Amino acid sequence: MKKELQLEFDYEDIKSFRIGSLMVLEPKKDAFNTLFNFDESFDIMDWMDLVKDDNSIKGILFISNEICFSDEAYVRYISSITDQHIDPQQPKFITKFVDGRKREIQINMLNNYIRKIIEFPKMVFMALTNCVVSPFLGVSLAADFRIANPNLVIHLNSKEYGLHPSGGVPFFLMRHIGLSKAQEILYSRRFIKSSEANELGIINYLTSENNFRKDALSFAIEIINSTNVEYFYYTKKLVNYKLLSEFNSYVDIESNMTLH
Repeated sequence: MKKELQLEFDYEDIKSFRIGSLMVLEPKKDAFNTLFNFDESFDIMDWMDLVKDDNSIKGILFISNEICFSDEAYVRYISSITDQHIDPQQPKFITKFVDGRKREIQINMLNNYIRKIIEFPKMVFMALTNCVVSPFLGVSLAADFRIANPNLVIHLNSKEYGLHPSGGVPFFLMRHIGLSKAQEILYSRRFIKSSEANELGIINYLTSENNFRKDALSFAIEIINSTNVEYFYYTKKLVNYKLLSEFNSYVDIESNMTLH
């Protein structure tokens, strides 16, 4: 990315545009190369700071695409850091990485995004479609609102590779649905469909299946147009008053684990 910082941009892998007081961030490809790349990630975080400092903007909507957080994208990434051919239809346990540092970078970048979302003083909406794998479920759970296409399937794929669910998944699941239900899902489930996720409160709003993008935009615009930016700022501050310190304590435990 590494271009001149501006609110609206259109790059090869991602674009941003404005609709009234809403900024929209939309990837054109899968999100792994962008979000796990130091330069690109810090560019996005700097962009969020630019949004934060503009008092005419009330929130950000991240709209995913069908490949953005998918199994196929995850497999390409995990294959690159294990130097193994991995078939998502026949997953196998990951026992080593070509460079353990790359796995640490993945975890750290996800945690950095989560911290950024928690601290961000404006609304953050995540719109999800098709498939979302474990590492990005946690990032979406850190957002203020989660919007989903009814075709969404959450794939808890970490278990299939013998890797702990990164992206703060255990932390946020317990916070959203309680300890007992989070344990049941983490230890015994592979998939969560959008309808169940909506009932659990993991997803806040389901779009129509054929108008996912339009409905997501309309919902986010309706929410942010309902009041002023100060309301969102102070309410989010109160809702999240303990969240960052609790998440940092969780990350401290995660960072001391031998196998990431």
